[in-house]
Amino acid sequence: MHGWKVGALGLWALAATAVAQDVDSVLLSAQMGYQSASSRLQQAKSRQTQAQGARQTAESRLADAQAALARAQAEETAAGTEVMAAQSAMEQATAALQRAWQQKESAQ
Repeated sequence: MHGWKVGALGLWALAATAVAQDVDSVLLSAQMGYQSASSRLQQAKSRQTQAQGARQTAESRLADAQAALARAQAEETAAGTEVMAAQSAMEQATAALQRAWQQKESAQ
């Protein structure tokens, strides 16, 4: 019976060693998974920070472009007003020139 006890203890020791190895394996796997997740989190945070910076730059450029557009539209409106005034002046000058020619022809 003594041999049986030694054999049982040996099996128990083997089983305990196997369980310990399984626990170590599970722990190692969990640590690797944690490190991988931590790395992905850091990469995602870095990417998010870069994206926020890019968005802020784009918003600033958009604001600058909108201001430039507003200035260009105001300039276009002012130029259109000048064109209309110049056309009116041209029409008046043309009419005055025609009258002057008519007067000259009438005087001859």
